[in-house]
Amino acid sequence: MAVIVTIAMLGGMGYATTSAALAEDMPATVENTTDQSATTANESTDGKNAADGTDADNAGDAATGTADTESDTNTGADADVNTANAANVGDAASSDANSQTDTTAQSNPQTVNAEQNNPSVVADATDSNCIYAGTNALQRVCWLDMSEFNSTTAKTSAGQKMTVNLGGGLTMSFIAHYSGKRTVVASGVPTWDNRTYPGEAGHHAIFGVEGYSDFPIGSKPALYQGKGKGRQNDSTIRLSDITITKNGQNVDNLQYSFVMADAESTNYKEQMVYTSSSTITQLGSYPTSDSNYHFCDPQPSNDNKTITCTGEDGDGVPQGIRLYTTSTPTQVSIEMKNSNYASRQGAAFGVIFSQAVAKITVNGLASDDANTTFKAGVSNDEAGSLESVSISSNTAESATLPILASAGEEKTVRFYLEGNPGDWSKYDVTFEGTDNGKVVPSSAIQTDENKRRYVDMTVAADHTVQGHFTVTAHPDPLGTPEHHKTIAKKNGANDTYTLNLNVTGKRSSTSQTVSQPVDIALVLDVSGSMSEAMGETTKLAALKKAAKEFLTNTANKNAAIADNGNKIRVSLVKFASNKSDSVGNNTYQEHTWHGTYTHNYTQIVNNLTDDMNALSASVDKLQAGGATQANYGLEKASAVLASARANAKKVVVFFTDGEPNSSNGFDDKVADAAVANAKTLKDSGTTIYSVGVFSKANPSDTSEKFNAYMNAVSSNYPNATTYKNLGTRVDGGNYYMIASDSEGLSKVFDNIQQTITSTNGYTGVTIQDTLSEYAEFADAYPAETAKVVTNYGTDVTAQWNIQVNGKTITASQKSTDPLPDGVTYTLQFDIQPTQKAYDDYAANKNTNQDGYNNVIGSADSDAAGNATSAGKPGFYTNDSACLAYSGDGKTHDCSDTLYAEQPVDQVKTGAITVQKKWYGADGKEIAEGNPESVTFTLQIDEKDSGREATATADTEWKASFENLAPGHTYKVIEKAVEGYETFYESQDVAITADELWKANPDANTADNVKKWTVTVTNTHKKSTLAEGSIKVSKSISGREWKNGDSFNFTIAGTDSTPNAPLPDPASVAIGTNTANHEASFGKIVYKTDGTYTYTVKETKPTNAIVGLHYSQAEYTVTVKVPADMGTPTVSIKQVKDDNGTTVDNQSANVAKFTNTYVAVSALPLTGGTTDRQWLFVGGAVGGLAVLLIGAAGVWNGKKRLV
Repeated sequence: MAVIVTIAMLGGMGYATTSAALAEDMPATVENTTDQSATTANESTDGKNAADGTDADNAGDAATGTADTESDTNTGADADVNTANAANVGDAASSDANSQTDTTAQSNPQTVNAEQNNPSVVADATDSNCIYAGTNALQRVCWLDMSEFNSTTAKTSAGQKMTVNLGGGLTMSFIAHYSGKRTVVASGVPTWDNRTYPGEAGHHAIFGVEGYSDFPIGSKPALYQGKGKGRQNDSTIRLSDITITKNGQNVDNLQYSFVMADAESTNYKEQMVYTSSSTITQLGSYPTSDSNYHFCDPQPSNDNKTITCTGEDGDGVPQGIRLYTTSTPTQVSIEMKNSNYASRQGAAFGVIFSQAVAKITVNGLASDDANTTFKAGVSNDEAGSLESVSISSNTAESATLPILASAGEEKTVRFYLEGNPGDWSKYDVTFEGTDNGKVVPSSAIQTDENKRRYVDMTVAADHTVQGHFTVTAHPDPLGTPEHHKTIAKKNGANDTYTLNLNVTGKRSSTSQTVSQPVDIALVLDVSGSMSEAMGETTKLAALKKAAKEFLTNTANKNAAIADNGNKIRVSLVKFASNKSDSVGNNTYQEHTWHGTYTHNYTQIVNNLTDDMNALSASVDKLQAGGATQANYGLEKASAVLASARANAKKVVVFFTDGEPNSSNGFDDKVADAAVANAKTLKDSGTTIYSVGVFSKANPSDTSEKFNAYMNAVSSNYPNATTYKNLGTRVDGGNYYMIASDSEGLSKVFDNIQQTITSTNGYTGVTIQDTLSEYAEFADAYPAETAKVVTNYGTDVTAQWNIQVNGKTITASQKSTDPLPDGVTYTLQFDIQPTQKAYDDYAANKNTNQDGYNNVIGSADSDAAGNATSAGKPGFYTNDSACLAYSGDGKTHDCSDTLYAEQPVDQVKTGAITVQKKWYGADGKEIAEGNPESVTFTLQIDEKDSGREATATADTEWKASFENLAPGHTYKVIEKAVEGYETFYESQDVAITADELWKANPDANTADNVKKWTVTVTNTHKKSTLAEGSIKVSKSISGREWKNGDSFNFTIAGTDSTPNAPLPDPASVAIGTNTANHEASFGKIVYKTDGTYTYTVKETKPTNAIVGLHYSQAEYTVTVKVPADMGTPTVSIKQVKDDNGTTVDNQSANVAKFTNTYVAVSALPLTGGTTDRQWLFVGGAVGGLAVLLIGAAGVWNGKKRLV
C-alpha cells in the first residue's frame, strides 16, 4: 500500500488515463507485488535480473516490456545513504500534467541542489513542484513532487528542509521527518503489469492506475517503502513547519486544504494513520459509489486530528483508497503500518487551493477555416493567467491557476476564449461552469474589446472552478438532398412503366468529431509466406512499415485528445499456427523427418493500450513462420476486444497474404471458421477491414474463392456465414482492400483512420409519391413488389418500410443512421396509364385538340437509356412527389422538398375502318344504282357516342372511326338505306391496351396504331305480291258445266312494263271441279320498286268446244311496289268485255270471264265464229241468197255477243 498527501487549489476535475513509472531511484531490494505481500516475478532468488520479455516488471517500471532491474543511487542503509548522487528531478513537472505555460508574474525560483554542485555540502532545502492530477469524481489535487526526499536526511533530528513550487508565485516550505527501519524513497506511482493481470482491478494500485494519475515521467509523488527485514514493518513521514509564501512574502489568513492519501490501496491488515495539527475530514473515496470495492475502516481520534484506517478484506475483493484533507495545517504525518515484512506501502501529499482551470472543446472547423485554432484561458488580477494550447479539434485544458483566498473570501476569475475564425457566425459557442465538479449557473458569454469571448465567475476559498468553452462549427450546410424522379418504359411489358424516385446521401465534413474512443485490434498474418518478396521488400517488412506508420499517426491523434478516456487504444494480434493464451510474441518448433521448423503461436502480442511506442517495439520483433490459421487470429481479436470500452468504436484490421489453412492450400473449414468468427465480431458492432496481398486480390469479385473469403470476413458482407454464403453487400462498403506494395498498405491504414472519424448526414429519409389521375400501380400489391436499390445495384428493400395507401406510396428509412455519403437510394415501382388517360386522350383527339392537352415531360425526367418523357408529350404521372428528411439540424416535412421532375406516361388509340358493299336482290355485287352516300354511327359500350362517318363512291365506299380508346367495345351501325337489307361482318370490336402496345410498342407513337375492319353489306330487298292477290273466275252461259270443261287464263306485262316479273307459271286453269270456278295467280317477286301493269285474259284453245263462245274480255292489273320494297298494292280494272268490246276501266276485285253456249240448230248462234261453222254444217244450200243471209247472220251474231 502507499500513502499520498496533497494540497488543493482552485480547479476542475482531472481525468485518469496513464500511469507513470516508479522512480529509477527505487532500491534494488524493492520489488513489485500483485497483492503487496507476494514476491513478484522480478525478484530473483539467485540475485539475477528477471529475463527480458517476461510478463512481470520491477517496481517503478512503466510496463514497457522489459524487466531490467532498477537501481537507485540512494540505495543503502539509512546510515550511509549516498546523497551525492541523488537525481535532481525537481523540474520534471515544471508546469503541470498538461505542460502548459504559466504566464503568472512570479519569481519562479530555480532549483537549488547543493549536493549536485558540491557533493561535500548538504543542502538546507530542496525545490520541486506539485503535479496536478485528479479523477472525474474528486477534486483536482496538486500532488507534491517528493523527488528530493532523502530518508537519511529526514531521519536526522533537524529533518530535511524542502520547498515545493506550487505555481502562481506560491511556494510551500516544510521540514520532512522520517522514522522507521525501512528505506523510503520518492517514486513514481506503482503500476502493476496489465499483461499479467489484464483488466483485473484487484491487482492495480488504485491511486497509480485507476484514480489519481497522469504523472509525468520523472515525477515522484509517492514516498514508497522498501521491503522490510524481520520486524521492520512500520514507517512514519511527518511534515512540520508548513508555510506558504507568495513571491517570497507571507500571506495572512490563507486558507487551503492539505491532502493525504494512500499511494496504492489499503489492503487487508494494512493500516494508515493520518495526523494533523488541524481537523481531518475525508475528501472522498475512490472509486466512488462502487460496490465492487472495499475501503479501509476509518477510526477518528484526538478530536478528529487523527484518523486510523485499517484494511478490512483480503485480495479477493479489490481495495480502494480514502483521501483526507486538513485545513491549513502547520504539521501533518502519515504512519504506514504493514501487515508483514513483505508488505509495502506508499504515502502521497498534496494541496488544494482555490483554483481555476480553463477548458476548451472544438467540434470541427467551418469551411475555409482550415488554419483556424482556438484556445481557452483563465485569469485573475492577483494570480495572473494561464491558457490552453491552441487547437483546431478535440479538447484542451489550461494549467491549474492557483488563487489565494482567505476564509470566507471569494475571488473573481475570468474565463476567456480566443480564436481566429474567418467568421464567428459559423460557430456556436457555449459555456459551462463548474464549482467543485458541480455545474453552476453562469452569466451570458460576452465579448471584450479584443474580440475575446469571456465569462466571469467567483471562486470561494478552497474551491475549484472550471470554465469549459465548447466551440461547434456549423456544419457546411448539407442543403437539400440531391433527389430526382425519372421514368423508364418497361421493355416487353406493353403499357407498363417503372417510376424511379431517388435520394443521394451526403456527409458534412465539418460536422465530424474525433472524440469518440476507438479500440482497434491489428490482426496480422505472420505465416511463413510473409517472408516472400513484395516489390523491393518483403511482405512482412511492408506490413511492419505500414503498421508503425499507423501507430505513429494514432499517437499524433492521441496527443490532440486531452480527455485520456477518449484516446485511441490499439491491440496487436498475430496469427499463424497453434493458439496460445499467453500474451506475448512466442514461437514453438515442429520437428519433422525433413527438418525442424519454427512456428509462430497465434496469440495476443499486446493488449489494448494507448502506448504506441510499446506497440511499435512489438511490431519490430515480429518474424514470419507457420501456417495461416486466420480463424484463430479473429478468435483472439474477439477476446482482446472483449475488454473494449463500452462507448468505444471497435475495429479489426485483418491482414493476410495467403490462403486460410492449418497446413497449406485453401482449407474450406478454416475459411468458414474465420468467417464465422468474423460474423460474431460484426454482430457485436465491430467493423472489420480485410487487407489482401495476393496476385488475384479483387474486392469487386466474389466468384473466385480467395476474394469471396476476403469479402466474407470484411464488413462488406455483415451477414456472411460462410465464404460461399455471403448475404447482401452493404451499401458503399469498402472494407476489403488491396495493398500491392508498402505504399499501398500505408494508404490502407490511412483510409482506416479516416473511416474511424465519420460525419453525420441525412437521416429520417422518407420518399413519397402520389400518382395522378392518369397513372395507377401496375401490380395488384405494389407495396410487396416495389423495391429500393442503390447505385451499386444492391437491393436494399429490407432496409426500408414501403407502404401504399390508395394512390400514395411511401418508402421510409428503417435505420436511424445517416445515409452513406454518395450512395443513391432509388424507390422503384411499376405504373401504367389509367382508363381515364386513354379516354381523355381519345376525347381530346376527337375534338381536334392535342391528345395530352399540350403536356410534355419535364427536363431530366428520363431514366438512363430511356427516351419517353423529357420533352415528350404525355400525361403527368404524379399529383405530388416529395422527400422528407432531417439535416442541418432541422426536420423537413415532405411538403418542403418536392421532386422537380414530372415524368409522363403515354397511351395509344385504335381505329375502325368501315368497308361498304352493295348487292342486288339477286345476290350479285353491284356498283351502280346505289344511294349517293351511306352514314354510319358508333356505339361505345352499347351507348351512342354521337360520332358518325360517311361513305360514298368517291371514298370507295369506305369510312373510318379513329382515335378509339382501348378498354371499350365498339359497334358500328349503318343508318337505314331504303330498299336494302344490311348485313355486318365483325360489327362489334373490343379494343384492349395490350393489343395496341403489341401492335406498336413505341411509346412515342400513339394514334391509331392498330385498325379493325367492319364490313357492312347492303343487299337490295325483294317485294312479293302474295299468291291470291290476282284472281280470275269463270262462268258458262247456255249450259251447265260438263266433265272435262277446262279454261285457261294468262297474265302478261303490258307494253309499258314488258319485263314486269310474272308469277311462275304465268297461267292458271279453271275446270269443272275448280272450287267456285275461281283461280288465283301465284306470288310475284319484285326486285325493284315501281309500278307494274299486267293484262289478264282467257286463252282460247285450239280444240275449242263446239257451240261455246269463248270470252274475249281483258283486265289490266296494276301492281305498285313501294320504294322501301314493302308490301305491293294491286288494282284490277276491266278494259274489254266478253265480246272484246272496250269498256271504261271498271274496277274489279276478280277478273271475271263468261263463255256462252249456242246450240247448232238454234239461230242465231252465239259464240264468235260458230255461224261460219254451222253454214258449212247446214249443207250446200247454194245460191247467193243463202250466202248473203249467212253473212248477215254473222254480223248480227257478233253484235249480240258483245
